Amino acid sequence: MIISVVSGKGGAGKTTITASIAHALPRERLVLVDADVDTPNLALALGLEKPGKTEEWWGGTVAEFVGETPRPEACPFGAIGADGKVNELLCEGCGACARRYPQDYRMKNVHTADILIYKWEGVPLVTAELMPGRSGSGKIVTEIRRRADEIARKDGRDVTLIDSAAGRGCPVIASVRGADLAITIVDNTPTGIADARFATDVLNHFGVPFAYIINRANLAEERRERIDKIFGEDLGGTKIGEIPYLPEVLRTYPPPYEKILEYINVEWILKRI
Repeated sequence: MIISVVSGKGGAGKTTITASIAHALPRERLVLVDADVDTPNLALALGLEKPGKTEEWWGGTVAEFVGETPRPEACPFGAIGADGKVNELLCEGCGACARRYPQDYRMKNVHTADILIYKWEGVPLVTAELMPGRSGSGKIVTEIRRRADEIARKDGRDVTLIDSAAGRGCPVIASVRGADLAITIVDNTPTGIADARFATDVLNHFGVPFAYIINRANLAEERRERIDKIFGEDLGGTKIGEIPYLPEVLRTYPPPYEKILEYINVEWILKRI
């Protein structure tokens, strides 16, 4: 059973709610994945220290100048300077220069991310940290999901809980493809509603059934009714929680999971795993 938690918007409460749900699931069956590799915070939400050992992942590519003739016009992103050298932070890894001028440019692998494996109360947590200026976050999410699948098979674990990235781009697509269930976190703000709908469109595209949780539900009653109309009636989701604005969540970290879980229909989730 693979469950992906999405939101569409950063700051909607996705990681905090994912960590809370993890507390309610059976530890011996669980594997956690933090797919927000640009800014992974699930380990922080669970009160974990960074492991001393990490693994470098060299899955990204950039161009390098190996010839004699500078070709700045070959790069549509302006990554090639007048001297022919490539600014790796500007290089998108498209390979246009290497295809057009193979005698002067070639592609090379670069250190794109560090893969980290935590242990939380015996539960493996697999994530990665993207290196500054590197791209390819969808690729690294695919890689850490593969690692999590390997651990699950080896240890006989059958529930994977994924804390997805915000938005609806490559890392989100890599987070939800193949999922059995998604949980959309809808922040009760105009932008929170709009962005959560974008994320839910991705779920519908891949045929992933979803439930939804309204966060900060008591901010505006009229918006709460609109959320139920959009995500329930229009998009066919099942509401499994309404979490009010809880100031204590902002004052303490890790957050008060027991308090948060009071507002989530955990039984609904447990019946489906």
